[in-house]
Amino acid sequence: MRINRVEAFEVTMGLEEPYTIAYETYDSASNVFIRLDTGGGPVGFGCAAPDLEVTGETTETVLSAIDEIVRPLLVGSDPLRTVMLLERIRQPLSAQPSARAAVDMALHDILGKAAGQPVWKLLGGFRSRIRTSITIGILPLAETVERARDWVGTGFRCLKLKGGVNHLEDAERIIAVREAVGPNVELRFDANQGYTVAQSVEFVDKTRTAKSAIFEQPTPR
Repeated sequence: MRINRVEAFEVTMGLEEPYTIAYETYDSASNVFIRLDTGGGPVGFGCAAPDLEVTGETTETVLSAIDEIVRPLLVGSDPLRTVMLLERIRQPLSAQPSARAAVDMALHDILGKAAGQPVWKLLGGFRSRIRTSITIGILPLAETVERARDWVGTGFRCLKLKGGVNHLEDAERIIAVREAVGPNVELRFDANQGYTVAQSVEFVDKTRTAKSAIFEQPTPR
């Protein structure tokens, strides 16, 4: 079995409603999908989610990296030698982490299909499911609480709040949401690089009663 074709394509997905984070308002999300063809054998798919503020990439740089770097390094190779191929692209894609992740996914997709097993089982996973969250963008306090109640009412038991513009207002919002949804809903908070170290520490101190399970990306990368 050999990789005989590497393809990449951009997919832009519109959101049902825009949402705001610390540095931007989104009404769509653009990802890059990669397809590794083995000429009649398993086909592997992977996905890159580039973000200039986070990974330093755009969809254009990922597409270019796959075309100019990944394709020459992978075509003709045995896709089941996963670690070898990932090491081969590691340095050339050192500044393109989401592109590298897409290749990683696609190679493991082929491995799982060739073995007749789901990838999670090949990697030693033991859960049959994981909890996911619904994201609430940056909104005024009252709207944040209303949106949280609405999502919990539809069955979500894990909410992720966005912030990063004003750490004190963010602290008020997550505390208010905890009071509104009660103790049995998991809360997560993502500041999207909006805080200084001192503001991050103050936010944590002020929100201990909210018992946030995750405090994501508070400071610049």
